[in-house]
Amino acid sequence: MNLFDGLLGAIGFLTTLPAGKTNRFLQLQERTYLFSLAGVLIGLILGAIATILMVLLPGHPGIFSVLMIISIYCFTGFNHLDALSDFGDGITAHGSREKKVRALKDMALGTGGVAFIVLYFLFLFVLIQSLTAIEITTSWGYGIGISLLVAEVVSKHSMITTACLGRPIHKGMGSVIADNTGFGQLLVSFIISAAICTVAMGVAGLVVLVMAMLSSVVVVVISNRHFGGINGDCIGTSNELARLVAFGTILIIYAGGLVAWMPW
Repeated sequence: MNLFDGLLGAIGFLTTLPAGKTNRFLQLQERTYLFSLAGVLIGLILGAIATILMVLLPGHPGIFSVLMIISIYCFTGFNHLDALSDFGDGITAHGSREKKVRALKDMALGTGGVAFIVLYFLFLFVLIQSLTAIEITTSWGYGIGISLLVAEVVSKHSMITTACLGRPIHKGMGSVIADNTGFGQLLVSFIISAAICTVAMGVAGLVVLVMAMLSSVVVVVISNRHFGGINGDCIGTSNELARLVAFGTILIIYAGGLVAWMPW
């Protein structure tokens, strides 16, 4: 029952889906690797939506991409997007580390946060549109639905990576997750994520997972430099950045396949 409650806690924490009792997050604290399983559920839902939209909107990658971005945030909420904006405010703030931390924790949205959100959506739109256009015009092996599944799984594992590697700078939700995420939790999350990615994409799925984890390392390094550690916003930023990295890596892998088959 504790494991089940932990999974419901992960679903309630990472999605907008109803997950029952709010105190189930207490069970999640001891099993943060369940983030990856919640990512599977999110990815399956988004993959199903993508499959339906591809049937309803054949030949319209732009409209499809907009509807998929809306779907992503309908099911995942805006918590991690808000984290990305706070992260942008923090690292673009001028002055001492203390000033940067204040900007990171400030509830008001600044110019840096706006810039990060705008750039993020531009990249997300372009990547989804590019992957969709490829699927429409060619018979490629993955499909946008599979790409969405893998992207959500690796983005959730990236949050665990950041929580494991980072040092909390203050008490809060982020410190609760980080303090309860050791190497064991990271390893279990990696095994779950690697299994799902391998089943979905084979070796290419593992490449996507590794690249997403590297993006988390980048977030930790940047956070250490600017803030002296991480908080919940840094963990949430890892989720958004890893999603972009996953889509970008899948696109590059497929482009490499095209080059390999191109006659010279």
